[in-house]
Amino acid sequence: MDERAKQRALATVAFTLFLDLMGFGIILPILPFYAESMHASETMIALLATAFSAAQFVMSPVLGRISDRHGRRPVMLVSIAGSVVAALVLGFAHALWLVFLARIVAGSSKANVSTAHAYVADMIPMEQRAKYMGRMGAAMGMGFVFGPGVGGLLGQVFTELPFFVSAALSLLNLVMAALWLPESLRRRDRVADESSERSASASQSRMVMMTPKGIRAVLGQIRGTHMAWLAAISFCFYLSFAGMESTMALFGKRVFGWGYGETGLFMTYIGVNMVVFQGVVVGRAVARFGEAKTLTIGLMMVAVALTVIGGIDHFSQLFSLTVRSADGGASATSLAFYAVGGLLLAGGNGLISATLSALVSQVSSPDQQGWNMGIKESASSLARVTGPMVAGPLFQHVDPGAPMLLGGLIALINSRVASMLRVRLVRDRLQ
Repeated sequence: MDERAKQRALATVAFTLFLDLMGFGIILPILPFYAESMHASETMIALLATAFSAAQFVMSPVLGRISDRHGRRPVMLVSIAGSVVAALVLGFAHALWLVFLARIVAGSSKANVSTAHAYVADMIPMEQRAKYMGRMGAAMGMGFVFGPGVGGLLGQVFTELPFFVSAALSLLNLVMAALWLPESLRRRDRVADESSERSASASQSRMVMMTPKGIRAVLGQIRGTHMAWLAAISFCFYLSFAGMESTMALFGKRVFGWGYGETGLFMTYIGVNMVVFQGVVVGRAVARFGEAKTLTIGLMMVAVALTVIGGIDHFSQLFSLTVRSADGGASATSLAFYAVGGLLLAGGNGLISATLSALVSQVSSPDQQGWNMGIKESASSLARVTGPMVAGPLFQHVDPGAPMLLGGLIALINSRVASMLRVRLVRDRLQ
């Protein structure tokens, strides 16, 4: 493939991720209130995130391994088609079980993000991958820039409209990928030995079935490797992030009295800052500090951010401030705390997402790129399964800020783990 065709293919992947995440973002500010209209409790609303992530956890290594054997293109096409179906089911849902079904289908489809990252790794030399992973992350961030704000506005027309618009965007995404996305994996680089393929597939399928034996088998394969550290860091990061993510809309409603319009605008604010960090800051930070140290900095930013957001009531009391203004709206000072927390959260997320993917790519052989990306995504999805299960009851029965404060503590510990990994990578001359 010549350079021009390569750049066109990478632009298509970036635009595919943009449309994918925009369709996803449109739904986010509406979904908690949509489920609430069906009499879902706060814990049940948080469990919607668990349903989505459980499906993603199961399917990420499956799709990653299939893409290693049969190519990236067919996996991405099928996954995008699944997003169309999921959004339509959600739009026509008349009961809470259908909402859960739609989120399961959507989670299975979003597992293609790991395949998209593997596609980039196929096309780009090792020394340039962090930069291009940052650009892919920026494309995803742009989806969050437009998605939640658009979703909030569309929801004011009628509640189901964001879901149908999301389905239309995914359909456009499917047509575009079918026309302009060539296969990136050369036939000689695919897993070719049939007997070893069957053996690898058997052990790996046990993991995706989430049996203890299967999980132990895969942990045994990566134990003691750099990939094991990266999987652990990915798990802990998304564990700290998932509690906040699954309760953010509820937190805004409880603390500030926000609806999906205000929630969508705040998510847009986070998306803008993610784009800035992933598109501009990541490359410079990696050039100066290396991927591992940049990852550590990002985790520290997330720790501070979640502590600021989760403790906003307590900070307001400490400084004799109010969370609400006299007319019942949010006070300027409390919004300033929230904005600072959102900025640090977006920046840390941007640094972490790009550098984690780049580090996984660095420690992977060519025929393991898709599989190792799938392990990383499964670790993050398993954390997203666990996080909302803890966050929902904490929010409902302890304090609205409790999921964020717990997440901040986990992120702080995780930054120390990332620092220890950096020492190992420097020792092995990978940084």
